[in-house]
Amino acid sequence: MGAPPGFPHALSPAELTARRHAHVAEFLAGRGLDPHWLTALMRERVGEGQLLLTSSPVHGLANATSDLDFIRIQADEIHGPRISTKIFVDGHHLEVVSFSEAELASNLTELDRLAAAPPAATVAGFRSWDKQREPRRKQTERIVNGIALDGTAPHLAALPALSTVWSRASLHTALEHVVHTALAEAAGESRGRVGYAYNALLHLMDALLSHHGDVYTTRKWYLLRWARFVAEDTWPDDAVRAAGAELERLRKDVAAALAPTAGARPLAGEYVALAQECLRATGTATTATVRLELTGTLQPFLPGAALLVAPGGSVVLPGVTDTLPLAGEAIGLDALGKLDPHDAATLLRALRAGAARLDIGYHGEETTA
Repeated sequence: MGAPPGFPHALSPAELTARRHAHVAEFLAGRGLDPHWLTALMRERVGEGQLLLTSSPVHGLANATSDLDFIRIQADEIHGPRISTKIFVDGHHLEVVSFSEAELASNLTELDRLAAAPPAATVAGFRSWDKQREPRRKQTERIVNGIALDGTAPHLAALPALSTVWSRASLHTALEHVVHTALAEAAGESRGRVGYAYNALLHLMDALLSHHGDVYTTRKWYLLRWARFVAEDTWPDDAVRAAGAELERLRKDVAAALAPTAGARPLAGEYVALAQECLRATGTATTATVRLELTGTLQPFLPGAALLVAPGGSVVLPGVTDTLPLAGEAIGLDALGKLDPHDAATLLRALRAGAARLDIGYHGEETTA
């Protein structure tokens, strides 16, 4: 049987579980750790429950300094904030954090709900998750990907929903960085735009990886996972392959934009086009728009300037009287490069001060869960 949507490397759930168990077995053997002994030790130290090894050993990314990170699921309810238990034995550093079966069941239901929601609602739920739920986002991802020491993956059935939610969240973050890239370029910032472009690339990598079923929250592994993904050449379809090829081209070329002779070379248009290609390739939307949402109020300040006062921060905006660009009707991403330099600089000041935020709109959504 072939791989269902949301499973990486064209593997079935059983094949993916076997691959990840092989990673775990190799990791434990390299540390001289016996799974049966480790199970008994953890049961003695933290009690009964379903024990999952998580993080880099599962994904085949562990090295000689990697910790052993466990999550334990217990039958009884747990109240209050969670603090990991640290265990040091025979030179090994083990950490374990515990959650209840009821909490996990609630989170997996929420994953399904968010995966079936429109993209903007998915992102809103993802971003508010840690304020409302246990286990938190990272821990929920680790549970879904986690491998028990008997070689099973008890919660892998939730991977397609996890993939959709995490992919949309990364796409949204990438779009925000693409907007900042376009604004910085329109404002005449030759270096600032490149910093935003790097971030856009990283989050687009993670979005395509997550869409492919390769979901791993830790940002330091984005580039290594992407390089492995490209090398394995297991693209889920031609649209993702094309988006990945364009991403690779821009990744290899982005540093050249910092060369002294490259200051006038346009950059943002290619990133806008790539972001929209990734939207379509992942089935998230056909296009996106952007609008500025003020988090405070504009107040008179000095002649020819206004003060934007907001809880997140306040900023003086020269040349502004009663409104800000993009604070009304949303515009397409392609139109960002046509903004007046002063308007683009004003938007950047408001965003960097935390006195405004971007409202990304999705159009032609196609829910993929």
